[in-house]
Amino acid sequence: MNHRPQLILTRRDAALARVVAAVGHALRPEDLSRTRVVFTGDLVQSVNGREDRTEHPYTLERGAGFVAAKTTPPNADGIVDLLIPLGVVIPLEDGEGDEEVRDQLIRHLAAHEAVHATIHHLGTEPFDAYKRQELGDATLQFAAMASEQVEEHLAEYLSNRVAMSPVGTTADGVKAAFEALADTLGTQLPAISPDDPDYFRKGMMVSFEALHILWKSLAYLAAELRDGDTFEDVPGEISSLDEWRDHVAPWWEVYTRLLGAIPMSTDIDIPATDRVVRLIGALLQRWALGLGFDLHDTANGSWFRITIWD
Repeated sequence: MNHRPQLILTRRDAALARVVAAVGHALRPEDLSRTRVVFTGDLVQSVNGREDRTEHPYTLERGAGFVAAKTTPPNADGIVDLLIPLGVVIPLEDGEGDEEVRDQLIRHLAAHEAVHATIHHLGTEPFDAYKRQELGDATLQFAAMASEQVEEHLAEYLSNRVAMSPVGTTADGVKAAFEALADTLGTQLPAISPDDPDYFRKGMMVSFEALHILWKSLAYLAAELRDGDTFEDVPGEISSLDEWRDHVAPWWEVYTRLLGAIPMSTDIDIPATDRVVRLIGALLQRWALGLGFDLHDTANGSWFRITIWD
């Protein structure tokens, strides 16, 4: 009796295949041959080996959170790599863990990274308004942060349409984000010697990297609450936090209204989007000042001071 060979997929094979299928479904047809899904056991090494990270080595820590995956810019051959840690997609052994939740996470993560890949393949840097006008150093910093927040908001919103992230924003997560910011002020800033000739730049970079991590987490929350061009109310467990009332609520309505003016599509009207991104950058500058970080341009260059210690 003849037996035809059968292809039997293990749970591990199936998880990897779901990532590839989800990415392939999310990409434009013309981008399929220019995109690779790379499963890695060491995300940090995979990123540092593909990008020049001499001054700023890549790490997984992002304030109170961590990086789940990374999409790299096109290489010399125009290939974009979606770097997916094996630990994120390989199911736990012996039937441990919730398979449905893991499947939801896989599809969400794959769709999110596919949006970043599409943006790279467009080749137009559609959210990088700061590259299309002359700006002072301080204004440029805020415009660049606004650019990244808008792209992350878009990627998270579109991936939530594929599969809602099973790891949503919680009150504990918001508190942890502010605790991470406070930890930066209490440990990393004092570690910079006042005698360091690069003290100004290092202090500014440490402060605003921490702020930007916080703001990106809020851009993700806005994506969770977005319904078309409007936003649902912030859950009570979050809006009742002292940190939210003091440090987010005064700017939240304007922030979400500006994000709501960005169409949730990778078919991007660049001039119209540039105007909104510049407005978000200006809002972030006012927001930073409200949080105690004064960075602005002067006739002699940018000026930075942490006012919360005054």
